[in-house]
This record gives sequence, C-alpha cells and structure tokens, in this order.
Amino acid sequence: MESRESVKNALEALALGRLTSPQLAFGSQGLAAFHRFTQPSALMDSHLPQPDHQPGALPRAEVRSAWQAGGWQTVVLAFVVPMVLAGCTRPYGPAYPPAGQYPQAAAVPQIGANTGPASVFAQQQTHPQLLDLQRRVRELDENNRLLTTQIAQLQQQTQAYRERAELLAKQLQDANEQNKQLLATTQQYASRAQQLQQSMTARGGAKLTANNSLAAGASALRIQGATVVPDGDLIRIRIPADQLFVPGTQQISPSGAMVLDQVATVLLRQYPRQRVAVEGHTDTGTGGFTTAYQLATAQAQAVLDQLVRRNGVPAQQLFIVSHGPNYPLADNSTPAGRAENRRIEIVIYPETF
Repeated sequence: MESRESVKNALEALALGRLTSPQLAFGSQGLAAFHRFTQPSALMDSHLPQPDHQPGALPRAEVRSAWQAGGWQTVVLAFVVPMVLAGCTRPYGPAYPPAGQYPQAAAVPQIGANTGPASVFAQQQTHPQLLDLQRRVRELDENNRLLTTQIAQLQQQTQAYRERAELLAKQLQDANEQNKQLLATTQQYASRAQQLQQSMTARGGAKLTANNSLAAGASALRIQGATVVPDGDLIRIRIPADQLFVPGTQQISPSGAMVLDQVATVLLRQYPRQRVAVEGHTDTGTGGFTTAYQLATAQAQAVLDQLVRRNGVPAQQLFIVSHGPNYPLADNSTPAGRAENRRIEIVIYPETF
C-alpha cells in the first residue's frame, strides 16, 4: 500500500510539475517491476517460490494485488512516466539500460557531403590537384593546337617541295633532251667540218700552222706604235692603251686611229681568212667605270668598231675578249708597270672563218 501511495503521489507531482528525484527513482523501479512481471517467463514461473523482495524491484505480490484491484492504470502510468521524463520515443526492450547510457549510432556520411575535418582536409588536398589537372589539360590542348598548326605547315611545305621536285624533274628532263639535241648538232657540225677539211685538202688548200706562213709572217710584220709577239700558233699585236685612247676612257685618240689603220692593212692583206680577237687588258684601276672588266670591254669594243667601220675589216672575222687585270705583264705597284698592263692585243688565230 505504501508503494501504491508513492505511485499516486508521483502522478500527482507529474501533473502539477513538481516531480522530485525520489519520485523519479521510484518510477524507474516501478517500470522495472512491471517489465519483469509482464514477461511470459515470469508468468510461467510464477508458481515457483520467489522471494518477496528483489534488489531494485517492487514486491511481486504487491504489484499483482494492485493489478487485480483495478490499479493497472497506476502501473501503466508508472511505465509511461519514466519514458516521458527520459524523453524516449520507442518502447523499451528486455534489457533496458539506465537513462543516458544508450549507444549512439555513428552518422553515415552521404556521398559528396562535407561531414567533418577529414572531408575538409580531403577537399583541401583535392582542390590543388584539380587545379593542377586543369592546368595540365589546358597545356595539352595548347600543345595539341600548336602541333596541329605545325603539321599543317609541314604538309604545306611538303606539298611545295613536291611541286618543286616535279618542276625540277621536268626541267632536268628538258635539259637532257636539249643536251641530246646539242650533241647531235655538234656531231653534225664536226662531220661537216671534216668534210670541208677534206675538200680543201683535195683542192690544194692548206691550214696555217706555226711551221708555215703564219709564223714566218710574224717576223716580217712592222707596225709603228705596236709590238708584234709570236705566241705558239698565235700572233699577238700589242698596242699600249695610253697610245690608243684618251686616258681612262674608251674614246680612240687620233694617234690611236693611225695605229689601227696599220693593223687593218696587215689583216686585210696577209690574214684575210684568219679569225682575229681584240683583247682588252687593264691595270687595277677602273677609270670612269664600275669595274676594270667594264673598262676593258668598252675599249675592245671601240677598237673592233674602228676596224670594221673605218677600215672595212669583215665583222665576222673579229670578236672581243675582256681580260681586265687578269693577265698583267708587270707589277701594278709602279706607274710604269701599270702603264704596261694597260693595253689592247690583236690576236691572230690559225683557224679560218
């Protein structure tokens, strides 16, 4: 009866909001007693002798008498009140532990959610890696673009080289054809020259050589203002340029014209069929020209024109050669040597035209 009064007082204190610590403890004891009492094993074993009192439990006879007397509401409240006070939202199991000692289930992190310092650390570690990967991807894209551009340029260059090679091959083929034609023409001219030589021999003609009239005639030549020099199969008539031209120009002086008149007379009388070259020689000076070769060419051309226009020497018998300073007779370091090197040479060849 004293226990029933305690439960009743606990319920009234609960209703009034003045539940004390001893009453809370009593409610927990009542709950444990109710739990043991309502277990099937407890009911089945109720015929066994049981002690009237167990540690931490109400007397079983007292609880049963309260239940039978219609006080089951009190027992139920004794079960519900501790649950409400403890804040529990589920029924208590057979091995109900004391309040505040329930094991807490570990929270399961969701995929992609930031749930703690480890996730923050992982993000801190992953973010630079992502930036590095993005940078490398950009570099690879840029390298790919550059390689694509270079490949296109190489393809264009290859195409240009291929076209140039084809053009060169065609030009080489054309050159080979021209060489074949020139070779055939040369052979034709050689055969024709041989036939002419045989014809001249049959008619009693003779070719001038160093052992016949060309060499003999050289010793008999006398030209005032010029020097006659035999040179193997050739005859050279050397005339100082200072005597033929106004110094540093291609203009023939009056004294030079007189010397050329004598040369023309020798050519027309003694060597009317021989080929004759007009060679221009200079020192290292250029006169009023850009190079010494231009000066030598202009002077040789002026002599050829003089012989053809004034003296009537056949133009097909003459040709010019510009040696410039290539064949000096003396040292160009002295005035006398330079004067000797400045000259015009009329060269008589044994060949005929």
